[in-house]
Amino acid sequence: MKDILKKILLVVIIIGANSFYGCGSKNIQKEDIAWPSPPDEPRIRYIKTYESEDDFLSKFGIFAQSLTGKGGTISLSRPFDVCSDGKGRIFVTDVAQGIIVFDENQKKVLALGENIPVPLGNPLGIAYGDNKLFVGIAEIGQVVAMTPEGKFLNLIGKSGSFPNPVDVDYDKLNKRVVVVDNKNHQVYIYSEGGDSLLTIGKRGDADAEFNYPQSVAVDTAGNIYVVDAFNFRIQEFDSHGKFIRKYGQQGNVFGTFARPKGIALDMYQNIYVVDAMHQNFQIFNQNFELLLFVGKFSNKDNWGFQNPIGISVDQNNTIYVADQLNQRIQVFQLLKPD
Repeated sequence: MKDILKKILLVVIIIGANSFYGCGSKNIQKEDIAWPSPPDEPRIRYIKTYESEDDFLSKFGIFAQSLTGKGGTISLSRPFDVCSDGKGRIFVTDVAQGIIVFDENQKKVLALGENIPVPLGNPLGIAYGDNKLFVGIAEIGQVVAMTPEGKFLNLIGKSGSFPNPVDVDYDKLNKRVVVVDNKNHQVYIYSEGGDSLLTIGKRGDADAEFNYPQSVAVDTAGNIYVVDAFNFRIQEFDSHGKFIRKYGQQGNVFGTFARPKGIALDMYQNIYVVDAMHQNFQIFNQNFELLLFVGKFSNKDNWGFQNPIGISVDQNNTIYVADQLNQRIQVFQLLKPD
């Protein structure tokens, strides 16, 4: 009888909470946050934030779970990199939690890797391409290729080849996988199946040399852009690894780099660079002219950043940023390319 009364009381409380809270998702945008500020025409708009399983629950649902002692069991802790299939699935590497999927279609959060036959400790760079995921795993020093559902396909590189594979990108034109290792100060190019094709760089500050490269992006022509972090510049190479040009210098004003991290390109071939010191991402055109900067410091109290590290732009020009110390992924939409 006591159990029945408890259940009845719980139902009454939940109904009351539903009336009080409403059924709106926590991701509903209540204010229009866009860049640049009015009266200029907006070019980038903030969309939403991903943190945990609770992102797909209404306030009512979160309240009900708290009453029953249940709560979101998967939540971001130290997100490192992010990518998307452009069809509603966002893939995140979290160095503490593993490989996490936020599925907008199924309205759920999943952890991948349960059936992968190799250790997946300390996942770093991640890329999506050809309906596959490619994930740099520091624990084994290799890149793991898997399906978006988590089925193992193959390994790229020999064991220990990449002691710190901080970024991975997929070359859609040539169907190749590009890997950055900042301990080796090199960029590697492999086939999807794991054949070694090309290696770029060594440690240094000359052209085609790197000092802790941090990230890589490939454009629609197969050109390769590398964040050469401690040389405070971006280097560009053609698809054969030939040096083309470089841009950037150390500084604390917009258009310069202080702690450059992730890099990505949109469908217009604009270049996005995350800077963990500036707490923003900067957008450049193909002439490396600064178009816009988006971001400010935030201690998880609003949409801004605290140590942003990874960035990805999908085929819909939706922008995803791994906001590491705020333990979340921030999502933006490109509205106007220039």
